[in-house]
Amino acid sequence: MLVHSYSLLCKLCVFFINLRYLKRGVNDRGRVANDVETEQIILDEEAGSCKGKMSSVVQMRGSIPLFWSQEASRFSPKPDIILQRYDPTYQATKLHFEDLAKRYGNPIIVLNLIKTVEKRPREMMLRREFAHAVGYLNAILSEENQLKFIHWDFHKFAKSKSANVLAVLGAVASEALDLTSFYYSGKPSLVKKGANQLNRTSTGRDASLRDLRGKSGDLVKIGSGSENSNSLTSREREGDLSQQIKTDNCDGDPPRFQSGVLRTNCIDCLDRTNVAQYAYGLAALGRQLHAMGLTDKPKVDPDSSIAAALMDMYQSMGDALAQQYGGSAAHNTVFPERQGKWKATTQSREFLKSIKRYYSNAYTDGEKQDAINLTISHFFFFKIFGLLPTPGRKTCSLGVGF
Repeated sequence: MLVHSYSLLCKLCVFFINLRYLKRGVNDRGRVANDVETEQIILDEEAGSCKGKMSSVVQMRGSIPLFWSQEASRFSPKPDIILQRYDPTYQATKLHFEDLAKRYGNPIIVLNLIKTVEKRPREMMLRREFAHAVGYLNAILSEENQLKFIHWDFHKFAKSKSANVLAVLGAVASEALDLTSFYYSGKPSLVKKGANQLNRTSTGRDASLRDLRGKSGDLVKIGSGSENSNSLTSREREGDLSQQIKTDNCDGDPPRFQSGVLRTNCIDCLDRTNVAQYAYGLAALGRQLHAMGLTDKPKVDPDSSIAAALMDMYQSMGDALAQQYGGSAAHNTVFPERQGKWKATTQSREFLKSIKRYYSNAYTDGEKQDAINLTISHFFFFKIFGLLPTPGRKTCSLGVGF
């Protein structure tokens, strides 16, 4: 069986949309800057038919959920980091992670890639405060809802000549996938045509739904509350029908569901974050293909052609996000090295990217941010008053947000 299509979708949250130095951290409502959800989707060649299968996995990135900022400067390409406000109870941080739990479920796994050692403290200030915030929240959260905090100094490790960044990040990704799993539609089970024509009655449909819920721990809780109003006789009858369906079903793979999410951040949530998200995507890809019966083992060879194609997709995604947020393509030495590109060429390209990003941040981002603010405010104004265009009319719409 061949893979019919492979997609990588990115959705940028519009509630705190921004450019690099103009909006950082979190706002009072728990929304963070550069909040991007990435979904990796695989469809097989029979997708859309009753025999088709699909798989999906979601991860996200977002600015460190603290009150901090950086003032763009024409004289300093790396402005000082300022902790704007001391919040002893970390209410905004708490709101942010509560929102993630509502969107994705638990556990929330936080992968923090910023520096721990610097000659002049910048990132390490945020790292320390972020660790305090997570520790405070975990002290008041129940055990099952506690945040999983992983800190790894990307730059420090990458400086070593023998360092294998992708191998370390791949190990982290595997642990995260063990906790959150991923979505898989399962192999449809064929129901034999039996007595009572179950497929034509609502009772049969309800029983089939409960059968699916019985195969998924996540959905059992959803179904259990709605059955309380049914009579005992009705439940017994439907239970017998459900059991009959289980007996008649041909063997099929049960569906899987993702609960929880991996949240990755560095300072800008661009360059280091993109490498980490690729490592997670590669680990997830192996499991997705294996679940769909397309490979014999749940792991993809990092040197294979499909891993190279996946790297190209994440590199393109990273460049697009970095262009929007930072003003240049993403800085990256890991991908070019993996692709066997000449080191001198890579260094010259990275230097040009730095110049372009500095110019954009220092001279043009202000006007861009004004345009974004005007567009988003215009959008929300029409949404609040119910004046959004109806389908079918020729309009220009925003393609971001969730």
